[in-house]
Amino acid sequence: MTLPKPMNKIAANIVVDAVNREKELKIQVIKIGGATVLDMGVKARGSLEAGLVVSKICLGGLATVGVEPFYLGYTVLPAVTVSTDYPVEACIASQLAGWRIQVKDFQANGSGPARVLARKPRKLLDAIGYTEVSDEAVLVLETDRYPSEEVVLYIANETKVQPNNLYLVLVSPASIAGSVQVSARIVETGIFKLNTIGFDIKSIIYGYGVCPIAPLHPDPLIMAGRTNDMLLYGGTTFYIVDYPDDEKLREFVEKSPSSASKDYGKSFTEAVKTYGWDFLYKVDPSIFAPAVITINNARSGRTYTAGKINTDILKNAITSP
Repeated sequence: MTLPKPMNKIAANIVVDAVNREKELKIQVIKIGGATVLDMGVKARGSLEAGLVVSKICLGGLATVGVEPFYLGYTVLPAVTVSTDYPVEACIASQLAGWRIQVKDFQANGSGPARVLARKPRKLLDAIGYTEVSDEAVLVLETDRYPSEEVVLYIANETKVQPNNLYLVLVSPASIAGSVQVSARIVETGIFKLNTIGFDIKSIIYGYGVCPIAPLHPDPLIMAGRTNDMLLYGGTTFYIVDYPDDEKLREFVEKSPSSASKDYGKSFTEAVKTYGWDFLYKVDPSIFAPAVITINNARSGRTYTAGKINTDILKNAITSP
């Protein structure tokens, strides 16, 4: 599986453009250990537009990311839209937060095309058969602090690029950009769920998704609950596949949405108040899926849909103190 241009090169161009728009995006650009670091929501305020930029970077530059309204009764929320003709490369090889970085007391989840260079996680990347060569690397770090020079050196060594060719994009999950980029994971969330239940994700040739953006809350834990509720109870996806068996495809679709989980109906916004950060380990893992999944089989013309939007949980998530 190859692309005309490495995702790291495409993403690096997006980063350079963001650097030139520093004031407009309300971000801060600094140098740490030779690497170019973009603060899009740690110390800097950031912006919704910065969140869209982060999302495009996470997707390796292989997706269109936009905003549209999401109506929740009389309440309107902004929602992220994601469209990609390279769903496996963009969402699994790049966007997936598959690199857990821990250097001394610094911890962060890493997303973006630099994961391909570092082979994180190797088993999944080998399974989809994606590799690329690049002398530049771009990594998005979900964190609430700046990395040290030691962290920069570790990432540079793992990706086998020089620190001055390394771009690190920082975003706090509790920031506006952080909220946007989580909702922009809606297509990835569906593909990852399909992969988990045994579907051949390499048969997916197009992906589209819409997910409401969680309103901000000063508590990062509450934000974690809200953003998960947006994905699992408000996110909708559409995929085109080239698949040989319609009956098996229908079965996969029925097992794919969050409503197929035995823990469906639990509000993550409420769960965090009981379990704290352990809430992720207190529920059935199969619940981590879009609210609605639709798959069109290009080979047969059949289309299957499963799941539902849960407006009650969404309303509770945006009003919960």
